[in-house]
Amino acid sequence: MDDTTLTELFFERSEDAIAAAESAYGPLLRRVALSITGNESDAEECANDALLRAWNAIPPERPENLKAYLCRIARNAALCRVESERAQKRGGGERAVLLDEIAEFTPADDADATDAIVVRDAINGFLAALPDQKRVIFVRRYFYSMSVREIAASMKMKESRVKMALLRMRRELKTLLEEKGINV
Repeated sequence: MDDTTLTELFFERSEDAIAAAESAYGPLLRRVALSITGNESDAEECANDALLRAWNAIPPERPENLKAYLCRIARNAALCRVESERAQKRGGGERAVLLDEIAEFTPADDADATDAIVVRDAINGFLAALPDQKRVIFVRRYFYSMSVREIAASMKMKESRVKMALLRMRRELKTLLEEKGINV
């Protein structure tokens, strides 16, 4: 079933929408959440949360790319879960490092929706200007939460090269955001 048909099922408020979305994207949503949480039961809950949130948001929301929309919701649910665990002193390791890296270019908690949109647009522009290889590294690290080791292996690169590329991209992005007057 394609995204257009799935989205229409959501708009019709058909209960088949959730089952069809689970069938089409459930494994992907769990994989995205698992890469962030590191826990299969948490990943399952995040995937289910993503489907429920999509049910509640569609309509009126009409995502252009349902797959990306659902992945973003699952990713955000997983990040919230990890941040909550971290606040309770249970998180750490690679996920804590990733959250610290992401904090360098995300708006403060008290930022309003307009600030978030401005940051999103700036990041999208930044990504569009990157060469393909760097964009893939950035997205794999900060969207799919892959470890530096996983990125290096999948791209047949040395870990040190991936780390340096990420460091330089974070610096460039931070400079770009500061030039646009965005406080991060």
